[in-house]
Amino acid sequence: MATAKDLKGQMPAGVLDAEDCSRLSLPFPILFLDVDGPLNLWGRVGRRILNPLLRAHLVHLQSDDSFNVNVVFSRRMGARLRELGKHFQVRWATSWNQWANQYLSPLLGISEDLPWVYCPSGDPRSKFPAVITSAAGTSFAWVDDYLTEEVAQATRKKLLPSQCALLVSPHIMRGIDTEVLHLLKWFSQIQRGDREPGRREARKAVALVSSGRVDSWLVTPSMVTCLSLRKGAKRLG
Repeated sequence: MATAKDLKGQMPAGVLDAEDCSRLSLPFPILFLDVDGPLNLWGRVGRRILNPLLRAHLVHLQSDDSFNVNVVFSRRMGARLRELGKHFQVRWATSWNQWANQYLSPLLGISEDLPWVYCPSGDPRSKFPAVITSAAGTSFAWVDDYLTEEVAQATRKKLLPSQCALLVSPHIMRGIDTEVLHLLKWFSQIQRGDREPGRREARKAVALVSSGRVDSWLVTPSMVTCLSLRKGAKRLG
């Protein structure tokens, strides 16, 4: 069985390890992006596409067509990701791994050279160690369709005093829509403050997450705040 050290030597350019991350000085928070759910609206894959704002693509992962994958993107998704690129250091956190740059970036009209963290599967729990290591003390947002309270609590335990995190789990039929876009941009602004975000910031975030379609958590070293409540934020220890 290959060890982590063995795998490091086999990883293509672009994947980040702890040593790489420690040398980076980032002016913006990091945005870790999953593909299936947040970008690829897999809740719509296999359905007839009637919405003119959606477009289906057949991705040929093997030249002999032995392995093809259907993806569905909003025609506005590329513009939203380019906008987020003005506020975040964007990195892939997806089981597509380096293939996200190769196959999906051209379809979205974004950089084909985004950094990526190695994800052995689509389960956020399997991605968690790589995400935390890649963040390397920098505040970050993480968008994945299967993030849970369990992942949020585990994140709190790993944060440094200077860090905060925003975990966002959008609806698989909508992905990163305008609601998620506004929430992420809000986070990129508040995390630059010189103090830990508190109730005031949480109340504003709750106001942004009002549709009931998005699960999200604001995480600091001292608390996990669920933002996805119609009557306000709930502060947990």
